[in-house]
Amino acid sequence: MSRSEPVCLLALCLLVAACSPRRPAEGASQQPPPQVVLRGARLVSYEGERLTLSGKAESLTYQRSGGDVQATNATLRIPPGTPEQGMSVGTEKGLDISAPNMEGSLASKQLVASGGVVVRTGEGMVVETPRLTYDAVEKGARGNEGVKVRGPAYRLRADRFELSFPDETFTFEGSVETVLGESGRD
Repeated sequence: MSRSEPVCLLALCLLVAACSPRRPAEGASQQPPPQVVLRGARLVSYEGERLTLSGKAESLTYQRSGGDVQATNATLRIPPGTPEQGMSVGTEKGLDISAPNMEGSLASKQLVASGGVVVRTGEGMVVETPRLTYDAVEKGARGNEGVKVRGPAYRLRADRFELSFPDETFTFEGSVETVLGESGRD
């Protein structure tokens, strides 16, 4: 046996060991890995010819089987809309939603943003909440973990909120505090 044969044999054993299947760690999820993982993703969504959504995410995973999408450090942009398109309050000049975590389902057309959600409208309203659930079918959003809203001439805090864009209704519940006038920082 030449000197290079033991080295080759050792390298072959390491390669086989590295390629052999590993047992999942105890308590690890038995869920299959995502079918698509994108880093530095740019998103664009259309309804027919009309742009309905654009955005970017640091990381995006997609499970084709259930249509589930997960994004990290994401910003979604809803372009300016008109009442005929089912868009109204806060979207006449566009709307941006940013969050460290976003999970959505293409099947249910729902999105849950969490980890410190910030919504900015083109009209100057800024909404901050720990968690927001958006339903594209109902064109509304809701949250149960508190909300802070700042506008050009007001501030508002509430425990819970519900927004309906088609009805142009904003419902704030629980302990609600409103300050009219200049919207200085809290």
